[in-house]
Amino acid sequence: MAVTEFFSHTAESRPWEQLSDHLSAVGECAGRFAASFGSSEWAELAGRWHDLGKYSNEFQEYLKASAEGDAHADELAGRVDHSSAGAQWAKEQHVGLGMILAHVIAGHHSGLLDYSGQAGAAALEQRLSKAIPAWREGAPAALRAIQLPKAPRLGAPSSQQHAAFRVAFWIRMLFSALVDADFLATETFMSPERAALRPAKALSMAALQSVLDEFLQDLSAKARKASDTEVNRQRTRVLAACRAHAKDSPGFFDLCVPTGGGKTFSSLAFALAHAAQHGLRRVVVAVPFTSIIEQNAEVYRQAFGSLGKDVVLEHHSNLDPSRETDANRLQSENWDSPLVVTTNVQLFESLFACRTSRCRKLHRLAKSVLVLDEVQTLPVDLLKPTLWALRELVDLYGCSVVLCSATQPALSHREDFEIGLSGIRAIVEEPRALYEAMRRTHVKVEGRLQDEELAARLLRHEQVLCVVNTRPHAAKLSAMLGAVEGHYHLSTRMCAAHRLETLNTIKARLRDGKTCRVVSTQLVEAGVDLDFPAVYRARCGLDSLAQAAGRCNREGLRERGEVIFFAASELPPVGFLRQTAQTAEELLGQHKDPLAPEAIEAYFRLHYWLRSDRWDYRKVLEAVGTNPSTMRFQFREMADLYRFILEEGEDVLVPWEKEGQRLVDALKRPYPPGRDVWRSLQRYCVHVRGYELGKLRDAGAVEPLCERWVLTDPNHYDARLGLVFDRSLKAEDLVV
Repeated sequence: MAVTEFFSHTAESRPWEQLSDHLSAVGECAGRFAASFGSSEWAELAGRWHDLGKYSNEFQEYLKASAEGDAHADELAGRVDHSSAGAQWAKEQHVGLGMILAHVIAGHHSGLLDYSGQAGAAALEQRLSKAIPAWREGAPAALRAIQLPKAPRLGAPSSQQHAAFRVAFWIRMLFSALVDADFLATETFMSPERAALRPAKALSMAALQSVLDEFLQDLSAKARKASDTEVNRQRTRVLAACRAHAKDSPGFFDLCVPTGGGKTFSSLAFALAHAAQHGLRRVVVAVPFTSIIEQNAEVYRQAFGSLGKDVVLEHHSNLDPSRETDANRLQSENWDSPLVVTTNVQLFESLFACRTSRCRKLHRLAKSVLVLDEVQTLPVDLLKPTLWALRELVDLYGCSVVLCSATQPALSHREDFEIGLSGIRAIVEEPRALYEAMRRTHVKVEGRLQDEELAARLLRHEQVLCVVNTRPHAAKLSAMLGAVEGHYHLSTRMCAAHRLETLNTIKARLRDGKTCRVVSTQLVEAGVDLDFPAVYRARCGLDSLAQAAGRCNREGLRERGEVIFFAASELPPVGFLRQTAQTAEELLGQHKDPLAPEAIEAYFRLHYWLRSDRWDYRKVLEAVGTNPSTMRFQFREMADLYRFILEEGEDVLVPWEKEGQRLVDALKRPYPPGRDVWRSLQRYCVHVRGYELGKLRDAGAVEPLCERWVLTDPNHYDARLGLVFDRSLKAEDLVV
């Protein structure tokens, strides 16, 4: 029997949603989203065609069976494919351009597909030839009669491979507009109370700029009153330069400021003023580590506290749910917020993602200011696709990108770095002069220090930080210092809540002039606001040395802080850390000051610029191909290849102190834990490798609970060291 009325979604005790209404709503919303990058027609058509398959009798029968609680609905759900229809129809309209919408529509539930795949794997090629329920008779003729828009104008690519990358990137942005529109339209009908929690209107960039300016004015006045130091004077000059250059036209900028020079607020001041000046929509701040993001987001909240809780969207894995609101949780799904603080992993992996959940936010990046903190930490093995993505955002999507670094621009185009970015404008125009004015430390290069000698030297200082390259070395050295008041250890073997509490204790002791000796891995180097009179750093890359030196005499209250750059008793681990340390070792005999701009330039020449064999080591760009006209892109392959962190592992939940124990106990209840429990537990996780988890399992120290591993033996979590593996260790057991 032919269906005469077509629905998209069902509802209890109210009329069902008409399919035509849903397609119109998604089309209009997707078109608005894509207007920011000049692609309204394409996105609107994707929205109007994405659910053509719902015009089949079979799908309507499925909806009816589901609403009536018919067990037959489950069987129907498995065979009623409603997303292939629009993809097949688009290709029928044009064998070339139609493939654009075919990619976008076919994946609007399952994610962007590879064009081709191995037997049994989901692939677009298979979906385009798949037999599906008849739908054309039910679809309005006017809907089927819509013509494909004209081919997009995507500028002049530098090569065929770049052209293919450019088209694939644009398809992913269209996909983002479609899936976000589909989610929001469906939510409006299915969960109107949830939809009502979303912010109705974002604050303007000018409003945020005004509040920040007032906050910084008060902060500057307090700093002058406390101490009129050269460091504070230079911070004021950096801020003034940022405000002056905010008027410059959108594009690439670099902000090269020594550690402690006020980059956190100055870069934000530039971004907000620049956005207000040029009509840009939001600011996204991306940092390399969660240890930085927690600090940055907190200081931003202090600045914008008068505007409410939802101004700053903090999106990362360790987010403390006590700081979340309902609106904030919803905003994190698609970054619908004026100020987003996130990690490099979240930002860059999303730019190459295929899953709907990760791609939803991408269209929000168009006409935004991206502030990339510690940009020199971008992985060499992904450098070429990463820089191509940044260039797309600037050239075609109206973005400005601020490359922040404590050393010098590492990513500028030059003769021996052909993939580098062209047209980068310096915000601080004399970085050498700024470096000299802000010199607060003296770096002394020393040879090998055995652990016994190193520990003895650290004990001669009342306040000292020692940074080493591995967690076992940090644990061993910390144990050698002794478990006494004033001695602290920091590493990722401690859960985030434990680390934060330890950092707060360290800051308080430094501020009060009390004994404070800290041994840490490199997690302490970037963005953690500590100020020691002396810092020891095991051999590492010169960029890491600069970061460690930034924890020494940070406020310039002493004439010079002491930084000891030494060779540890053990080599850095094989891979990136050892390569960068060896590069630094090559340069130590050539430069009196290893942190001078010329030394850093030589370091980057060896580490980045002369490593062309590593620029696309994972072969991400091979998944794009070199023939854009065929549209045969391998989106899932690309997403799998482009990963910042390759190391596989699992999280172990730690019942640390009362709150950690309370959250773990919540998993033992007979009903499933809520979202708030899972979000809170992220701060009580320690990520471990597979073989480390095996050690804990063999020792009977962990048990599965709610499909997670939970630490059940308290002897395997030390109050100073965090998680230990080999046996029931205490810190003092590690002393040799």
